[in-house]
Amino acid sequence: MLNFLRSHQLGIMLFMEGICLATAFLTLITRNLPKAKKIAIFLLELNSALIMISSRFYYINKDAIGDYAGIYLRIAKFFDYFFSFSIIYVMNLYIKDLNNEFKSKGLKGWKYNHLIIRLNDIIMITLTLILIVSQFTPFCYYFDANNVYHRTKGTFLFLIFLPAAIFLEAIFVISNHKILSPAVRIPLFLFIVIPFLATILQFTTFGIAFTAMSTSGTSVLLYVFVVQDTNREIERSHKLEVEMLERYKKKLEETVRKRTAELMIANQKAENLLLNILPVEIARELTENPNQTISKKYPNATVLFTDIVGFTKMSSEMTAEETVEMLNNMTQKFDERAKREGIEKIKTIGDSYMAATGLIEDANNDGAQRLIHFAQGLLEDVNEFNETSSHKVKIRIGVNTGPIVAGVIGKTKFIYDVWGDTVNVASRMETNGEPMQIHVSEATYKLTKDLFPYGKAVNVEVKGKGLMKSYFL
Repeated sequence: MLNFLRSHQLGIMLFMEGICLATAFLTLITRNLPKAKKIAIFLLELNSALIMISSRFYYINKDAIGDYAGIYLRIAKFFDYFFSFSIIYVMNLYIKDLNNEFKSKGLKGWKYNHLIIRLNDIIMITLTLILIVSQFTPFCYYFDANNVYHRTKGTFLFLIFLPAAIFLEAIFVISNHKILSPAVRIPLFLFIVIPFLATILQFTTFGIAFTAMSTSGTSVLLYVFVVQDTNREIERSHKLEVEMLERYKKKLEETVRKRTAELMIANQKAENLLLNILPVEIARELTENPNQTISKKYPNATVLFTDIVGFTKMSSEMTAEETVEMLNNMTQKFDERAKREGIEKIKTIGDSYMAATGLIEDANNDGAQRLIHFAQGLLEDVNEFNETSSHKVKIRIGVNTGPIVAGVIGKTKFIYDVWGDTVNVASRMETNGEPMQIHVSEATYKLTKDLFPYGKAVNVEVKGKGLMKSYFL
């Protein structure tokens, strides 16, 4: 086996030299490697190639004679040692980059690792100084007159410091084996152990460059593992990014759903509030065309007015809170009934309550009938109110049917209102009515006389209209 290596090592070294140079080039063009790691791996591959060149040059010319040959061999041997030391130093740079990652992640032990790295730097500087001295003196080795290489007693320094440097790097790998991924831990261990064993073997076996060949081989192996580990980290990072984006997407979708639900609730509240003020048709038109003037003509609407009898005197004997509470309680009863029976409340003014039906463009409607029925219910509500209230009230009710105009007035604090002679007559019916009686105009009477019992016609003086026939239910 040893004879085979001796006879074929020049070819093997040439092949590995090319592999290391190619790997150095690949390291430069590999995009995914971090800058510090890329520099360390590139220098490692380059030094591995250079040690192969210097070792191969030495073994090619080791049998040469002459002064110039001695110089070449001495230089080749110098670089053979120098590049070996340089590889260990560059490996230290790689380890330093790993330790910086530990530090950035806040992992424990990075200070202890830093001490190992600094101590290794000191050893490599010491070895380099010993090598320089040995180049000009026979301190560690020399070449005789026939250019034959000989080791001296100073060589033991190499045997002490080189294993010490490798041992320190091994301590780093062992102490951080739980932190390092297998793709980093395994090649690091091989890069340390195999050249270490090869160096011991080379000191006991002449004529074979075990250290150079083992270092070059493991450096290529280290590159392959580092690239795989880097790609794995990038894939993991991409996966984490995708997971984060998915979580963010779900969170955003949930937020959008919540905000949409809140917006729908807010819109519903706003719509309900709008419907408390406006009829459905008017509210829809105002929402779709907020800047448009809203006005409608209804040919056959029925309007109702109510008023509390003697309210002025009654309120003067009550506190403000009592007055508001009484009006609020009564109005709430009226509002609830209007909602149940589909009556359109128009507004309240003081103690007066105004409502209407037939707010459609079709003149043939049952608005008059429904409003009379509503008026009867209001009297029931008043009687029910009086059963529990300390202040007994009576109301007058006036109703009229005819054409009206309706619309929305104002841009802020707007109000829906109705106008026309029909409204004025309905108000006069209420004013000229009797307590707890429903007073209707002749127009309403004609539409409802077959449905409700009325008394005899009563002539009422209406301002601007003269005498008018009216009826009490």
